[in-house]
Amino acid sequence: MSLESVPLEKDDKVSASASVAHSVDSEAASGHTAAFKRHGRVDLVPMPSDDPQDPLNWPSWRKNLLLWIVSFHALQGPFGAAVAIPAFEDFAVEFGIPLNTVAYLVSVEILFLGVMPLVWAPISERIGRRPVYLISALVSAGCALAGAYCHSYGTLMVSRVFQAIFISPPLSIGASTVSEMFFSYQKGRKMGVWGKLMLKHSIMQTISQGLLVLLVTCGPVTGPLVTGYLVQNKGWRAAFYLLAAIHLALFFAHLFFGPETLYPNRAAPGEEPKDAVVSTWYSSYKFQLYSRKPLQLIELWRPFTMAMRPPVLLAAFAIAVPFAYIGVLLTVFVPQIFGQVFHLSPGPIGLQFISLIIGAVLGEQLAGLGSDLLANTRTKRAGGIRLPEYRLPLVYPGFVLAIIGVIIWGVQLQNATPGVWNVTPDVGSAIAMFGLQIITTICTTYAIESYQSEAASVSAFLTVVRQTYAFIAPFYLPIPFEQWGPGKAAGLFAALITVGAIMIAACHIWGRKWRGSTSDC
Repeated sequence: MSLESVPLEKDDKVSASASVAHSVDSEAASGHTAAFKRHGRVDLVPMPSDDPQDPLNWPSWRKNLLLWIVSFHALQGPFGAAVAIPAFEDFAVEFGIPLNTVAYLVSVEILFLGVMPLVWAPISERIGRRPVYLISALVSAGCALAGAYCHSYGTLMVSRVFQAIFISPPLSIGASTVSEMFFSYQKGRKMGVWGKLMLKHSIMQTISQGLLVLLVTCGPVTGPLVTGYLVQNKGWRAAFYLLAAIHLALFFAHLFFGPETLYPNRAAPGEEPKDAVVSTWYSSYKFQLYSRKPLQLIELWRPFTMAMRPPVLLAAFAIAVPFAYIGVLLTVFVPQIFGQVFHLSPGPIGLQFISLIIGAVLGEQLAGLGSDLLANTRTKRAGGIRLPEYRLPLVYPGFVLAIIGVIIWGVQLQNATPGVWNVTPDVGSAIAMFGLQIITTICTTYAIESYQSEAASVSAFLTVVRQTYAFIAPFYLPIPFEQWGPGKAAGLFAALITVGAIMIAACHIWGRKWRGSTSDC
């Protein structure tokens, strides 16, 4: 059964041809004059109001600046969890614990990074996104500083848990922020930054368009690269001083350059909003209470109802499985595996993550722009009828590259001469990360597009599934390496990644049928 055999239904038209087909006068008659003047088209989803302070109407520089800030904030969750990786051997010596136990400092933080966004999302619906971002950055800076003064494994674990709790909000509400600023035809590229560009766009936009998914993916691999030589030369406490400084700087970035994106009760074009107030440039920086409704348990449970929707459930595991066997395996276990095989110190261990960053950045170029171009082209050919499945064909090369990369990484480690470093395992890890970035960006965008009106719940569900699966992985990942060696272990993980590809293929074939009347598409 193919997508083409399914009767199509009308959706938002992403082709710019609509704006060419209508004159300004005809749009004025339909009440869309302001939207046409601002955006050069009226086939926009969601449709903006006439208020210049509507986040959809903000100038591109303002949207992209906030996109940078939120994406960098999203990076800090996995980045903060990974800064300690080069110090694993130092922790083992100072606290008198084995390396496998040291790894729990990262895996426990991974778990809380998955669970706590479920709490922050409904809170942000009441007080706004901006206050949550500010609280997150400031308190997490204090937790990072506290970690630098810990003198036992237990107290360091506690500081890491609270660090994860307060740095986690953008992992769920970050996707909501993107959805509140950008239109449907832009979200693949913008979500990819949470993660090339149309030629008419500016250099600033070109740089910013990989940020949300890209920086979340790069967080675990950037942390060890940044702190490797810092730990080697200044000790592990210096890594937490640096982390505290970064989060404090992030607090001031939100304070001065992070306006509120929550915009309830958006009026239709040409209509005055109810209870209208004078809109000023600083309106989006003011604090206000959006709801006095008490926090209810059902709100924390709501994201889990996404498990009843196969397109979201299967996309979640299609992301989580390769993330565990690439994102976690190739980061958390580098000190153990590379340290044992190549006898590397913290500084050189950190350098091994350069290949992962290269793979992620290059993968995003194909995932973001490529999937948007593919989806928009297929929508145009279908006469303006858009389906989320239109972007999925590009995900299959991602799975193929992820599988090939993991196998190269494991086999080359198996064949390496002990104590003699060579670059071939890093080549494999770069290929695997390239594939992972394609998988993550496209599957995330697909799931959110499938249920756009529930973007926050979808995003939170994707996060909790990915992080929970990643939390479990370190408890069993060492077993196949110890019993079989890197080569056979990598073969096992490649086979499991193939299962993820089968899941997303099922969405490609039956996704529209599964959505049925609950679809936003």
